[in-house]
Formats: sequence, structure tokens, C-alpha cells
Amino acid sequence: MFDLTGFLNSVRRPAIMGIVNAGSDSFSERSIYSADSALARALAHLDCGADLLDIGGESTRPGAAETAINLELNRVIPVVKNLKKVHPETVLSVDTRHGEVAKAALNAGVEIINDVSMLRRSPEIADLVAAHGAALILSHSRGTPENMSEPEFCSYPAGVAHMVADELAQAREKAIAAGVKENNIMLDPGFGFAKDAGQCWELLQNLQDIAPFEQLLIGVSRKSFLGKLTGEGDPLRRIGETLAVELFLAQRGIGMIRTHGVRELHHALMVMQKIQDGI
Repeated sequence: MFDLTGFLNSVRRPAIMGIVNAGSDSFSERSIYSADSALARALAHLDCGADLLDIGGESTRPGAAETAINLELNRVIPVVKNLKKVHPETVLSVDTRHGEVAKAALNAGVEIINDVSMLRRSPEIADLVAAHGAALILSHSRGTPENMSEPEFCSYPAGVAHMVADELAQAREKAIAAGVKENNIMLDPGFGFAKDAGQCWELLQNLQDIAPFEQLLIGVSRKSFLGKLTGEGDPLRRIGETLAVELFLAQRGIGMIRTHGVRELHHALMVMQKIQDGI
């Protein structure tokens, strides 16, 4: 059985989750067309200081169409199997909202399923995670990637942090009822998913309303709400914006940071720790 809390405690700082896009339709990276190139990206993240990897084969950016199950499987599972061969000790997460993909990934040895649909698309993911003694990340979203930006899904009359907290809590209870261990669940507020730029900033300022910081995973890497502030339209150039938020959250004791910029974040955390320890 994988112990997520124990893993996080062993890192002694925010765990760095490196993003590995195994598809060709990511919003924030140049296309990856093969398992070999995705594997190279994964290995580079490990060399740069990633504590674990999150592998995804379906873009869930706003407006993205659903990926066929067979295509997602063909993108993700070879990467998982190759990584388990060359780095069997590395903790792996698979980013999926499809039960079939989660099942195959768990059978291939992944320790974490990162469900960006919060168990709405495939409720059986909770049962699968529980049966394998794995961990589960629940990421807040509404609707589907195709329609999540529509006004009905971006309405938070009681406040975005309060309503996100309630909806994540409901998903968490479903996971626990299915047998997922309480200490094996992390919550992701879902920046950019059914939230406009203003709501993302509001959410950032009120994360304490969602869960204790050490139980939260945050993924703001290259997100559009950062670019709207600075005027940077190219996601690949939002390095400074991303790092500023990540370090702000690291100082507040966030449990995990999901990022494209593993090297930059790892080095920044090293410098921050040196300053805190006394130069």
C-alpha cells in the first residue's frame, strides 16, 4: 500500500510533481508525439529534482474535446511501464478522468491517480484506487473541458473558495466511502477549471478555506490567469509568473506543487531554504 502522507513527510518541503504530457494537444507545451519523447521529458524532470511525476494523455484545458480511451491508453501506459523499468522507485501519478485508464495505470504500478473530474466522469476510479491501496488526487472542476468556461459553470454566488471547498469535500467523502484511505487523498482547487481569472486570484487568496495547506496540491504552472495579469500570451514564457506563485505557496506550507518548471522550482526552493537556514 502506498502511503501518501508518509511520502510527503519524507520530502520535508513541498513535493515537486513534474508534468509529463504524453499527448500532442497540451495548452502549454510544444507537442509530444511519442512515448519515447514523453519518457525523455520524464527522465529530464527527475534529473532536475522532481519528487514524483504526473503523466497525462488527455488535454483537459478549457475547450478541449474528449480523447478516445484507446488513444489515451496508448499514450500513457507505455510511458508508465518504461519508467517503472528504468526508475522503479519513482512515484508515478496518472492524470485521467477515465476508469479504464486508471485501471490500466494501477495495474502497471502507478501509486497515484489524479482525477481532474473529481470522480464525476468515472466514479469507479475511487473503487479502483481503494482496491490497489493507492492514493487519489481530486481536482476541482465543473462540467467538461469542452464546456467548463460557460457562465453556468463559473458561477460561485457563495464565494469561489467556499463553494470549491464544499464540492471537493463531497468528492472526498465519496472516495472515503469507497475505501480510499483518508491520508491517501489530496485536494487540488483546480485553477483555471470552471474559473475565470478573477476567481483564480480570489481562490489563491483564500486557500485556507479549502483544507490544511499540507493536504493541498496546487497547479498554476503557465495558466492563463497569470498571463492575463502580465500580458504574456505565450504559456511557454510564463516562467516568472508561475514561479512567483509557487514560491508564495511554498512559504505557506503547501503539500505539493504540480509544475512544468521542475528545474526552476527545485533551485528556487534550495535558495529559499538556504536563506531561511541562515546564509
